[in-house]
Amino acid sequence: MAVAYFVGPIKRQQVDKTYRLIEAAGYNVDFRAWRDLCAMAFARNWPAPFAEEVITAENPLGYVAGVCIMRPVHDRMYGRVLEVPVFIVVSAGGTRAASNSLLGFLSATARNKNCGFIRVMSHEPEKWPRSADVSRRRGGILIPVD
Repeated sequence: MAVAYFVGPIKRQQVDKTYRLIEAAGYNVDFRAWRDLCAMAFARNWPAPFAEEVITAENPLGYVAGVCIMRPVHDRMYGRVLEVPVFIVVSAGGTRAASNSLLGFLSATARNKNCGFIRVMSHEPEKWPRSADVSRRRGGILIPVD
């Protein structure tokens, strides 16, 4: 049975539910910092080209099965890259579908933002990604955008 996921920017009613995924993955970020990160996205009145965006994958029953954080950056070697420092999918039965839905959204966003690659960073729960130190890390998977 195929399950469709609704993928897009985080909604206000998803913030607390999504934090549970961040917490389950072991990231060292407190609840207040998570809410502040999401509040910045809600407060933005227009698109900011290099701002972090929180994206969720929600199933038809309203459960958040996946979350990622993305931002376009400039890489000296690869040019414009859509970096994804956080990519988490937790689902009892639809892990592949939720992952594919998030990756499809990331690919469309990368094309829209003229990024040649998507870099899904290595999972480092002891280091909550911040804009200043993410671009110095090189671990993870580099996915070409077609």
